[in-house]
Amino acid sequence: MASNERPDGAPRRSQGWRGMYTGEPESQAGAQQGATAGAQAADEQWQGTAATQADGAQAAGKFDLPAGQYDEPEGQPRSGGAGGRGARGGVVAGLAVGAAVLAITVGLVMGLSGGEGGVEKKGEESAPAANTAAAPYNDGTDGADATPPTDEEQQAKLDKLAADIAKKNNVQVGVAILGENGPLHAGKLNEEGAWSTIKVPIAGAVEEKLRHVEAHGQPAPRAAMEADMDAAIHYSDNDAAFRLWMYVGDGSDRTAAYKVRDYMHRVGDPTNAAKQFEDGVYIGFGAIKWKLTNQVKFMNGFRCMNGSDKVLTRMEHIIPEHSYGLAKIKGAQFKGGWGPEPDGRFIYRQLGLVPGPNGEMTPVAIMAIPNDGLEPTAWAGADSLAKKLPDVLEGAPPAKTKDDC
Repeated sequence: MASNERPDGAPRRSQGWRGMYTGEPESQAGAQQGATAGAQAADEQWQGTAATQADGAQAAGKFDLPAGQYDEPEGQPRSGGAGGRGARGGVVAGLAVGAAVLAITVGLVMGLSGGEGGVEKKGEESAPAANTAAAPYNDGTDGADATPPTDEEQQAKLDKLAADIAKKNNVQVGVAILGENGPLHAGKLNEEGAWSTIKVPIAGAVEEKLRHVEAHGQPAPRAAMEADMDAAIHYSDNDAAFRLWMYVGDGSDRTAAYKVRDYMHRVGDPTNAAKQFEDGVYIGFGAIKWKLTNQVKFMNGFRCMNGSDKVLTRMEHIIPEHSYGLAKIKGAQFKGGWGPEPDGRFIYRQLGLVPGPNGEMTPVAIMAIPNDGLEPTAWAGADSLAKKLPDVLEGAPPAKTKDDC
């Protein structure tokens, strides 16, 4: 297991460890563990449009960072340490980013998921315990016959919540929930790097591909991918997430980006996960820009996808050291992502489904950026935001279920 100790002399401000994966030549990418080995023929139909689109991204094969460089775990672990990550055949290499390096690498480096990346749980046989935080507040009144709040009423409550949290916790805030006519948003923050929240659609795409390959009677690396999904969601392990990404893309970052984009679109989220390739620069899948409002759209439709229940179950078992924000709501299914942006801002964000007073699950997405740049300030802001959310979510529409799809 990688150390969680803060390196000697490391500052307590969040300026530390990049956790992004740089692009690599296709010839090197093809050597990555988790490629489809033996399932290529059965997988041709599944690849479909994504492969064609990938071939058209001509300039995307050129990357800004030289081969042999990588940035290690995205942001520092909560205790400040940087997880270790070895070179993978020239695919991924490391770069610990201090304040001086940030000044040089702005525009070149973007993170994956924030400090959780180096936490390895290899050899553990059981998942972390389910979320046992306090249940959402309920004053005991029966709201079954109550008229649901209008979007205007919900927006007013959401605006007040965001303003209060920002003022009391010294943070910039973004929060999105589902309204009757689509997502509602409040606060200054909406579109930022996805960091490790992107591991949710990656895991969903992996589960879908495994089922497709298995349905065609072809061998699939089910056991290995299950283990990596456990690690990527429970512990937010970056190495595991990278193997999942490579499996989706048959060893190609470009193909993976288009496959994940296609998956997200079919869920109902218009996010363009392949935009880095269309722009001619690939930094890493954690750098995908993902709006809070689109995360709500994704979580609203996620349960329609085959195999999503397995991913959501994993999202109920996040390790304690990553249990901020939505973890304060009992029964929440969530995933966080965090780390320093190229401009030095520390971001903490989450997406998930949280239970209402009657057990229905509703999609939410939150984000906090501390004005003082300190990680604990961001965590406290996310905690305060999540603790107040149940009051705002009362009467909010539930996420779709299989019966709605």
